[in-house]
Amino acid sequence: MSFLYPLLLAGMAAVSLPIVLHLIRRHTRHHVTFSSLMFLRATLPRFRSRSRLEHIPLLLLRCLVLCLLALAFARPFLPRAAALSEGRAGKRIVLLLDTSASMRRMGMWTRAVEEAKSVLEDAGPSDRVSVMHFDRAVQTLVSFEQWATMEPAQRTSIVMQEISRLSPEWGATHLGQALVAAAEVIEDDEVDEGQRNLGIARIVLVGDLQRGSDLRALLAYEWPQRTELVVRAILCEGATNASVQLVTSRDHLGPSRAEEMPDIRVSNSSDAEREHFLLGWADEALSDAAPPLDVYVPPGRSVVVRGPKLPEGASAARLVLTGDDHEFDNVLYAAPRLRRQIDILYIGADDPNDPDEMLFYVRKAFQADRATTARVISRPGDEVLTVADVETAHLVIISDVLSRANLAPLRRYLETGRTILLVMKSAETASVLEGLAGGESLECREVDTTGYAMLGRVEFDHPLLKPFSDPRFADFTRIHFWKHRRMDMAALPGARTLAWYDDSSPAWFEMTLGRGTLLVWTSGWHPSDSDLALSSKFVPLMYSILEYVGTLPRRQAQYFVGDPVPIAVPMTAETADLQIRTPDDSIVRLGAGQQAFAQTNVPGIYTLLVPDGNRSFAVNVNADESRTDAMPVEELEKLGVSLKLTPDVAVAEMQPVSRHRNFSEMESDQKLWRWMLLAALVVLLIEIWLGGWLTRPSGVSEGEQI
Repeated sequence: MSFLYPLLLAGMAAVSLPIVLHLIRRHTRHHVTFSSLMFLRATLPRFRSRSRLEHIPLLLLRCLVLCLLALAFARPFLPRAAALSEGRAGKRIVLLLDTSASMRRMGMWTRAVEEAKSVLEDAGPSDRVSVMHFDRAVQTLVSFEQWATMEPAQRTSIVMQEISRLSPEWGATHLGQALVAAAEVIEDDEVDEGQRNLGIARIVLVGDLQRGSDLRALLAYEWPQRTELVVRAILCEGATNASVQLVTSRDHLGPSRAEEMPDIRVSNSSDAEREHFLLGWADEALSDAAPPLDVYVPPGRSVVVRGPKLPEGASAARLVLTGDDHEFDNVLYAAPRLRRQIDILYIGADDPNDPDEMLFYVRKAFQADRATTARVISRPGDEVLTVADVETAHLVIISDVLSRANLAPLRRYLETGRTILLVMKSAETASVLEGLAGGESLECREVDTTGYAMLGRVEFDHPLLKPFSDPRFADFTRIHFWKHRRMDMAALPGARTLAWYDDSSPAWFEMTLGRGTLLVWTSGWHPSDSDLALSSKFVPLMYSILEYVGTLPRRQAQYFVGDPVPIAVPMTAETADLQIRTPDDSIVRLGAGQQAFAQTNVPGIYTLLVPDGNRSFAVNVNADESRTDAMPVEELEKLGVSLKLTPDVAVAEMQPVSRHRNFSEMESDQKLWRWMLLAALVVLLIEIWLGGWLTRPSGVSEGEQI
């Protein structure tokens, strides 16, 4: 028998109290009746200690009550109960192998394979075992069903052959997702419990348990009570691990600085034994032009430095950090920023240099940035548009009444899946909507606004406005509309309203015409109509339109292994056979309509092979993989995971907490303290009866008996 709180057994020392009371008596034993006391001197009775105990059964009962109370408060339990049940019934075991990028450190994978072999050899013939491995995704190597079909004597050798074909990949460590998947595999296999009575459900995790592991999947998961986790932590030989990462900039629409190298963050592990590192280009031609930098990084710290300048005309290159024990995260791949030519056709008789006209603000919004080069072409509405102007435009903005000759090419433009933004500067612009939609006469009139109107409701669920759904950017009430037009929406049954004024009239709406989209704004952004162009919403709104129509794919500052990379070239019939060259020089063909490339399995430079010139993008190791410090197991316990630590667990300071947790669960299941209290109550009742019986008054005194 074991005790959850053994220190409370010191309460048994209280048994000395009834023993002392039985040895020392405070009253005489008998009263003798005497005829007269007048001639005797009054004295107090003499006390003497007894050399022998009396009423021994009563003494034993009192001592037993105190002992039972001490045992109950110490919370006893039988530790052999779990072991016996475990030995009688088989176990469900999921062997979970970490194959993320951090396992590429020196000697770690070899020790992980040895640990996996030890787990398989410990499995009994009645156990069911499944083997899974994970990085960003979880994959099953051997299922429970496959294990059951193997000969018991050959199971270990067959599974080890499968494990020997594995090697660490380059993905991030999604540990939470892997644990959830393993627990669900066990629960699915427990469906056949009626056919096979198995007791213990156990997940054995073999990995480095590094601090950069992603545990978010455990936040919304209720861990099964019967499933326990055993951690076989793999310790690393080399202590120093420095990493190099790209520092992203928020100023993605700022001025281009193509001639400068972005800022680089160099981080060092907390237990590092080295502090000086070299940062330079891997290519000899580049290293001659830009010598390596000497970087000083104290243990547990990180510094940001300006990387060596990339020589003019140089293509994608590798920036390498040297000086630490592990090289898996020492390479930063840099590719020239892709610049894209965007043509915008503005149809309206506006002066581009007049700040009172809309064209002036369109040119300002689409200035060249680090990723795009925009060209705004303006044409009057009564001038016949050329085929080249319409077909090469990525976006058409109409702000004026069109001639009938221009309606036909613009309708064909919509039918091919393009987008037109129609801005109603006046009520007469409704004729353009009639011509493009091919409908009947539309009623449109100016709204008499006293003061100004505001946007009262915005559909943030729409992809065009979703970037503004964050509460920090969702306030459109500061935009004032001095003038706007009201449309008869009943004549446009297919229209979807995206925003309303505070008088409930539509402000922005869209219509699907053929394969294309027609966006309609009932007020302009020039100062006489509104102050939209002067607000902080105008430029992001213009770029959101380009992203919505697919002209400008959503982009991020850098890509990690496993991230989908949007393809900037439209996947039309002419570009359906595009190809991408991976870092190992293999070719991956893109299917028709494919909008993103998701096979970024290794870090390096990927090249998009297109007829008008190849385009490169860089993929690097996830920055979280460089956080190789050991994560405390208590982090998993806080998320509800039930841990079972074995004697070979390397983290010694975590054993008392986890052992006490297991003992507490065992004691809670047995609840032996209840029986102790019940026994103490029964003994106490017997003691009361016996004490009363021994001290009962006699019917005749001794003096009368003489």
